[in-house]
Amino acid sequence: MQVKQLICDAMRMAGRADAAEQCEGGEPDDEVLRMQRAMLLCLNAVMDELARGYFPLRTVQAMSSVSGEFAFSSFALTPYRILRVTSNGKKVRWRVEPLKLVCDGESVEVEYEYVPSRLSLEDEFGYPEGAVGAYLVCCGVVAEYMLIAGDVSCAEMWEGKYRSEIDRQLSLLPVRGRVPPRRWL
Repeated sequence: MQVKQLICDAMRMAGRADAAEQCEGGEPDDEVLRMQRAMLLCLNAVMDELARGYFPLRTVQAMSSVSGEFAFSSFALTPYRILRVTSNGKKVRWRVEPLKLVCDGESVEVEYEYVPSRLSLEDEFGYPEGAVGAYLVCCGVVAEYMLIAGDVSCAEMWEGKYRSEIDRQLSLLPVRGRVPPRRWL
C-alpha cells in the first residue's frame, strides 16, 4: 500500500471523504494539501512511537573501523538503542558517546534497535513488524490529527481505538519479557 493511499484512508476515518477523493483525484485544494501534509507528519510520529515504545525494529549490521570508533551517521539505519556488539561471535566491550559507538574491536557486528525512516507520500507503507498494520496506524494518525485540529473529544475517541488496537496486537505476540511503557491517565 502506498503512503498516499494510507493517508486517504485516514481522511475517510476522520470523516473527510471529500478530502480523500480530492487527494486520489490528483487536484487537491490548499486546505486538503495542508491536511495531507499534517497527516503525513502524524504518520511519521506514529511510526516513531510504535518503533520506540511497542514494536521495536531490530537489525544486525557488520561494521569495521581501524580505530574501533563507529559514527552513528555510518549506520545503515538510525539507531536509538545498541543491544549487543560482538566480534567473531564473542561479546565485545563497548560504550556510547554522543556521536559514535566506541568498541574494543575493529571488525564487529552491532545489534541495535532503530527508528523507521521518514516516509513521503510516494513511499510504500510497510512496517517490518507484522503486527503493525494499516488500521492500527490509521487510528493513530487520525487521533494525532484530530488533536492538532482542536477536536479533543474526537481525538480521545480515536486515541482509545489506537491504544486498544496496540494492546490487542501486543496480546497476540509471544511473551518476550518486556514491560510496555507506562501510560498516564
